[in-house]
Amino acid sequence: MARVLVTGGAGSIGSYICEVLVQRGHEVVALDNGPSRKVEHLFDSGRFKFVQDSVLSKEVVEHLVSQTDIVIHLAAIADPKRYVTEPLNVLNVNLKGTLHLLEAAARGRKKFVFASTSEVLGRNPDVPWDEEADRVLGPPSINRWCYSTGKALVEHYLYAYGQQEGLPFVIMRFFNVYGPRCDDLGQGRVIPIFLERFLSGEPVVIHGDGRQTRCFTFIEDTAQAVVELSLNDAALGQCFNVGSDVETSILELAQTMKQVGGFDNELIFKPHLEVFGPSYEDIPRRIPKVERIAKVIGWKATTPLEEGLGRTIEFYRKP
Repeated sequence: MARVLVTGGAGSIGSYICEVLVQRGHEVVALDNGPSRKVEHLFDSGRFKFVQDSVLSKEVVEHLVSQTDIVIHLAAIADPKRYVTEPLNVLNVNLKGTLHLLEAAARGRKKFVFASTSEVLGRNPDVPWDEEADRVLGPPSINRWCYSTGKALVEHYLYAYGQQEGLPFVIMRFFNVYGPRCDDLGQGRVIPIFLERFLSGEPVVIHGDGRQTRCFTFIEDTAQAVVELSLNDAALGQCFNVGSDVETSILELAQTMKQVGGFDNELIFKPHLEVFGPSYEDIPRRIPKVERIAKVIGWKATTPLEEGLGRTIEFYRKP
């Protein structure tokens, strides 16, 4: 049995990871500055504790890390609109908060499992991307890249801590995770934004021409991958793409959601500039190579997009 601290543990991905860990008999502490509603079903398990605080609270972080064996660090600001409007907050939470955790973990040689992002590779046109692909980004004057850069800096820190301090670590790069209770409708990522529109009967707004592509990964598949990477020492010292390798355009996504949900909403198009302003840049294609994670822990995303969307739509349709 391991003692596991999950930062962002009451959030979109974290709540599922906490659930899997508790089901497997581990002791879990979720640190989150948000509400506990996504993890309240775990309160009676006897193996779960919720701490409502921030990764920017250094004393809280140091205390919690000292009592744990594994840190799974998910806490971050990951909303594209906030990259543009709140770049300072994004950088402070995603970088400063992580450094508090890293310093505490290094002192105790605690295993550190970090949720990075496919965004670190930016607009590299040479897809699909393996874990050693080059980073190709726009200029620092474009706020859109602050999230990517903060996450990449943490990856550098992890390799440095591993080399110089002997810190055991794992890096995970997520590719468009979605599913039930993953976001508040209308907030954050493309699927909850689309779904809010579909359910309200409003036109669904597609940014740009809709030809930009993503690989969507169902939350339950993702949670299993995170737990396996966290508990399997064969993963130590490595970076892993965690995602489906099935490419879907944003227009195809909207059409599939419309068909699966039986909706009749109009699909309309708006330029990125009109939606996000001048300090945003979109990524045309984002596709992972997934051979490494399959080889090391035997994991592969198995939930088809239509099935995952159906389960997600059903969840949000419930009164």
